[in-house]
Amino acid sequence: MNRILRTFFIFLLLLSTRTAFAHTVDHQQGNTKNNGSYCAKLALSKNLDGLTAIQSMQYQVPRQTSADLDTLYSQANDAQQELAQLLNMISKESQTQSILADIKSRERAEAKVQNKLDNDASQLTDLVRASIVSNDIHNLMQAFDLLKTDSQIIQVKNRFATPKESGYRDLNLLVKLPKSQMIAEVQLHLADIAEIKSGAEHQVYEQVQSIQASANKQQRDLSEIETAKITQLRQESHKLYHKAWLKYKRNDQANIISAAA
Repeated sequence: MNRILRTFFIFLLLLSTRTAFAHTVDHQQGNTKNNGSYCAKLALSKNLDGLTAIQSMQYQVPRQTSADLDTLYSQANDAQQELAQLLNMISKESQTQSILADIKSRERAEAKVQNKLDNDASQLTDLVRASIVSNDIHNLMQAFDLLKTDSQIIQVKNRFATPKESGYRDLNLLVKLPKSQMIAEVQLHLADIAEIKSGAEHQVYEQVQSIQASANKQQRDLSEIETAKITQLRQESHKLYHKAWLKYKRNDQANIISAAA
């Protein structure tokens, strides 16, 4: 009888130990999930920290459903209409502006496929493209969240976190449209930076191209004066971008202080 009672007591002890261990593991897993949710919430906060926290990454290799350029062009009009409807809806909900570009010209597409894509048209991911322009970071983040919900994001280049050498910043996305399954390029802009790109920086680009073309035509290297001029032009463009970015950073800081008051 004593042996039976002793065995039963050991069984109960082992059972209680296992239950306590399981409770500890569940509690730790719960903390891990909570921490993950907190980090995700922080990364997607609709302010400067949330914007710069978006990771540049490729979720899958960007490939169109066909490597035949004729097939892609036969699908492009429907895909462009689908993209227009999607971005119009997002713009209304996020108080931003959507701008639909023309379908990439056949001449430029063929040149890109031949010169940059090893004659593989399935890599042509900007045949259909558009932009979203926002006056502030909050609405830009709202548009980004909606775009994630309503389409499949294939690739992210966060040039707000890592700007181009010129100082230009945007959020460059490749998205797969749900109906047509075509991959389209969508750029998310802040208004002041977009204005510089289409205005002052475009003028700088044209002047630099003109200087370089003149030297190439004469089959010579750039002179010291020409090199200095190009450097000056690019520095002026960079200053404009920096000034615009500082404005958004100050506004973001002011919003944080206002919310805390």
